[in-house]
Amino acid sequence: MRHLKIERWSLGTLRCVAAVTLALLMAHGAPSALARGTGAAGGAGTVGQAVSTSVNGVYSLSIQPGNVNWGSSANGTVRLMQAAPKDKVVKGVLTKAKSVVVLLTSSDGSVKVPKSVTVPKGALTAQFAVTVATPSPCSAAPGSPTTAVITATYKNSMSAQVNVGQNTGKPSRYTSKTILIDPRKIVGVSHDGHALVLDGSDKCVQSLTAGSVMFLKQLGVLKVVKVMKTPQKQVAVAVSSASLTDFINDGTFQVFKQTLGDAAEPSGTWAKGLEPDQPAGGDGDWKYKTSGTGTSYSFLAYKQNGGLQASVSGKGQITKFGYNFLAVIHSGKLQQATYKVDTDGTLDVDWMVQTTAAGQGIGESRLRLPALHSGLVDSADGIPLLFQVYANLIFKPGFGEKAAAKGHFKVTYSGEGGLDGTTPLNEGLDAKTDISSTTSSAKAAHGAVVAINAPKFALSLSTVSFLYALDARQPSALNAKGADLADSMQGQLGVYVKGDLMPPTTDDLFAVRRAAYVSWVTSVGYAGSGLMGVGLMSSVPCQQYYQTFVTLAGMDKSMLGTISGSVPPKKGTQVFQKAKTTIIPAIKGCEPKPN
Repeated sequence: MRHLKIERWSLGTLRCVAAVTLALLMAHGAPSALARGTGAAGGAGTVGQAVSTSVNGVYSLSIQPGNVNWGSSANGTVRLMQAAPKDKVVKGVLTKAKSVVVLLTSSDGSVKVPKSVTVPKGALTAQFAVTVATPSPCSAAPGSPTTAVITATYKNSMSAQVNVGQNTGKPSRYTSKTILIDPRKIVGVSHDGHALVLDGSDKCVQSLTAGSVMFLKQLGVLKVVKVMKTPQKQVAVAVSSASLTDFINDGTFQVFKQTLGDAAEPSGTWAKGLEPDQPAGGDGDWKYKTSGTGTSYSFLAYKQNGGLQASVSGKGQITKFGYNFLAVIHSGKLQQATYKVDTDGTLDVDWMVQTTAAGQGIGESRLRLPALHSGLVDSADGIPLLFQVYANLIFKPGFGEKAAAKGHFKVTYSGEGGLDGTTPLNEGLDAKTDISSTTSSAKAAHGAVVAINAPKFALSLSTVSFLYALDARQPSALNAKGADLADSMQGQLGVYVKGDLMPPTTDDLFAVRRAAYVSWVTSVGYAGSGLMGVGLMSSVPCQQYYQTFVTLAGMDKSMLGTISGSVPPKKGTQVFQKAKTTIIPAIKGCEPKPN
């Protein structure tokens, strides 16, 4: 598709190219064989027994009692399929057997187990202690019930649950691992936003463990990956983005139309904590300028590469706007998630291409622009989400000769659209274009496809939104001395997930991570007959325009967390589509020929 001969750019070919361009933009069972995996977790007590085979492994794991209170303990017992090997004497030579070391893990940082337990030689079982922490006075849900999954691994894995705390019948809004941290206790933030240094004298800071969720009012929520003390007796924590169910246990979480708070992009060295604009090896020839407010936006993208000059610019007006994001969570699982946007507006697009030699005008460029406008919006909990307006584009000129062309179209869109779980929401969505005649010096048949993903309204919760909130609300935390200290601790904190920092791949170039979004996509494919294509039925060159309008909506599972029921599609859901063909001049001689 990338190397089509230009003289064959019929309307059918144009439709194919435009469609491809548009698509790009929218764009523990029992181990009878131990290698097959793990035992399935069940209720409290003994969980999952493996079928005995000639190969050793974990036969069962039990926790007694299976229901405990905060600040208490339980006993764990791991049983092997066969007794651990004994030392042997063969022909007078003593052969010592290797110890059987079973690795242990807990899914909840407040429920501790040793890293491993050793089964004595010749024994079938070994015991270990399960220690439950005393509720932190800094917990957002002190003493609320939780369930920890303990896993034992030796060649295979088995799991058992331990239920902590008493169910009072009144579920806590927040999870037991959510710890309230005073934002003023932040000493420094690493330049990538994934390591924090905190005041080590603070009791709430001292209560943080791996698996905790830091609740920093007016700034955000962060998962704690690792904790350690600095030489200055401060506390350094490695953090990653938290999902809604990481800190919300029961209730609703909602943000809706409101005045956006200030959210300038963090500048200087902290910009490395933001999402990259292009993937490694992306189209680096493009330069761009962007600007925007809550009611208007503009962008200009241009490139000059050898014998090709091209530009695409747009000016958008948002004349009506509203949005609503609602999440309903029960027992730590998402039951419902809805995001919808109600907007009317226009987008004027101008494009230009000029080639200085034959064969220079064939190719495709994809460009992810920086956010046109950003603002912070707060939930009733005081947790800010980042609201942003985006524009992305794909430009595909098809000129086989030295030529120049420029064109213009205007899109008018309206209605309300979005997603309720996996169900599309379409309330009066519509779009139309006004096409202006393309000026072209091409003699032979030629064409171009311009696909614009704008406006795209994204609402996100991540380490990126945390950095924006810091910059706007507590800029003193973004200080060079504190950042250098946090940076220096990252090597000791070890390797941990920095998914927000990974460059996008070609397949997810236009994705906004950990976000809910609604976007409008317009693709206009232009095919011109050229000056030599004038026929008897037409005294001027014929121009054909194939237009497609699509509204897409999606929600990133990593933002939502644990979901009860259907998971929103990773690539989003098509909410609305409309296609239209325009012929200039509108005469019989310019009608497209059947394919």
